[in-house]
Amino acid sequence: MLSVGIPKEIKVCENRVSLIPEDIKKIVDSGILVYFQKGTGVNSGYNDYEYIEVGAIMVDTIEDIYKFSKLIVKVKEPQESEYKLINNTHTIFTFFHFASDQLLVDNMKSSGASCYPYEIIKIKKEGGEIYYPILSNMSVIAGEQSFNVADLFIKSNYPNHSLDIDITIIGAGNVGISAMKIAISLGYKNINLIDNNYQKLLNIKLEYDNLANISIYNMDSDNLKFLMKKSIITIGSIYNTGMKADRLLTNEILDSMPDGAIIMDVAIDQGGITEQSKITSIDEPIIKYKGINIYCVPNIPSTAPRKASILLSNSIVDYVKALSTNNQHLYPELLKENIHLWTF
Repeated sequence: MLSVGIPKEIKVCENRVSLIPEDIKKIVDSGILVYFQKGTGVNSGYNDYEYIEVGAIMVDTIEDIYKFSKLIVKVKEPQESEYKLINNTHTIFTFFHFASDQLLVDNMKSSGASCYPYEIIKIKKEGGEIYYPILSNMSVIAGEQSFNVADLFIKSNYPNHSLDIDITIIGAGNVGISAMKIAISLGYKNINLIDNNYQKLLNIKLEYDNLANISIYNMDSDNLKFLMKKSIITIGSIYNTGMKADRLLTNEILDSMPDGAIIMDVAIDQGGITEQSKITSIDEPIIKYKGINIYCVPNIPSTAPRKASILLSNSIVDYVKALSTNNQHLYPELLKENIHLWTF
């Protein structure tokens, strides 16, 4: 049985916690030892005593977490200061996004740790549809928050803007649909959706076209160029399982966009969708490229830490119990044949 450790997140502006007290109780009640670092849940609204009350053991430092625990449960990928603490006795369960960080790959490889990336755990439904039980919840929040941020940016910088401006959503997954719903609720009228799955777009248009002018486009370079020439708010939400994002928005396309436009590059965790994209922080979120703005914050759900922490914790608690007790067979999506287990 692997003892569970919950370190305090040290990634810049990351305010979520991986497991909330209510779910810790379920783990402890299963006979599993759980350690947490002092202050780990404070930024999400959880005090240390709430963890102690449900049976978790508090330690002072992140070094103690890695010393006493074998299953490390995080929100974001290990940071450089953590690399030296990880060894081949550890299993790390977190968002990794390996495709955008070769240094992380190299260090996890040299550590010998077993790495289970949240973002590639998937369930295939009866109809063949793929569902991501952990990533999906965070994607919904990312979509909602990304459009709220874009709306506030446009209103602050261009107070006379109209609700008739063009909105383009690249990718009609959980992020894109959530962003679209927020756009509709805020009164925006012209929403363009572009995706590889045209039938899915048809279904979305049928469901929502009475609420806004929903225009749909098959994903190709001509359609993308056409849309970007008029788009004021763009939500970039393409996700390729465990792979680096395609840089769909070239400099040539960026050059054609209207001055003042904003791109919310929600795919930045996987490298981003523009040629200018690089990771930014909540403190300095915007990359300026000529007349446009590119928002490249990788942990958007952290801007709603309490809600995001609850959803994340609820979606991983049973997996944590299974991994700790070597009962992965209870959840086929955790088995090696169904997940790319990064055991280097």
